[in-house]
Amino acid sequence: MSVRVAACQIDPEIGEVDRNLERIERFLLEAVHSGVELAVFPEAAVTGYAYTSLDEAQPVARRASAIAADRLSELAQEHHVSIICGSLEPEGDEIYNVALILASDGRRFRYAKTHLPFLGIDRFATPGPEAPQVYELEGMRVGVLICYDLRFPEAARVCALDGADLIALPTNWPVGVEFHPELFAPARAAENHCYVLACDRVGTERETTFLGRSVLVDFDGRRLATASDVEEQVLVGEVDPEEARATHVRRRPGEHEWDTIADRRPGLYERLLAPGTDRQYPPNATLYSGDVVE
Repeated sequence: MSVRVAACQIDPEIGEVDRNLERIERFLLEAVHSGVELAVFPEAAVTGYAYTSLDEAQPVARRASAIAADRLSELAQEHHVSIICGSLEPEGDEIYNVALILASDGRRFRYAKTHLPFLGIDRFATPGPEAPQVYELEGMRVGVLICYDLRFPEAARVCALDGADLIALPTNWPVGVEFHPELFAPARAAENHCYVLACDRVGTERETTFLGRSVLVDFDGRRLATASDVEEQVLVGEVDPEEARATHVRRRPGEHEWDTIADRRPGLYERLLAPGTDRQYPPNATLYSGDVVE
């Protein structure tokens, strides 16, 4: 049975937590009226993204941490819809770029972005210490990544190996990375035989303009629906978990078949656990201290 999902592509205001939550609620209600069971919002939708320092972001993150999860969980339960929404969370002197995952039955989860580009708050944030996980939401197995995580095939593969039917991606794609919705989203979907639902934002925040183009891609890498470059929009589509789980594809039975999960050869992949040969910087320059490499 198909599940109706939505990417709620909005234009948050930096620092305006209460106002952003009002906007999120407004677009969530529009999604609910369309029969949606899972609604995804952009990265940092609660807080905004383009901060210039950790000190500037801290009070906003504290406000968001105090009220956002409670409010979103209430909405999820009231309207019988699961919500995945980007925010910032403080922990001591650190900040994490997080996705809040609020199930319609009251369960709450949190994923902290593990791969951080040099842009906006991610310049000052702490990388998440745990691998992505898969959550049971509305009859689907949903993996959650955030924005730049999509560049790393290992992150999406972890979700697929844990049985993801859908990878949800709250994101803030800036203008200039159009290859993310055009290339990376279809590639991750096809190589892992799962759907990808990427929810970007629109508008300009300080000097960063975002490209929109939220997208739903199926397990063959086909774009099922794409949002506007500039307009706020609720992008609605259908996900069939059973189709995603049928990883053994038989184009011509007995002649042309494949399974991108079962056909893997993990014993040959040990090299993936070691640092790369860096072509510009000294060895291990980009490894975080928390990453253990034997």
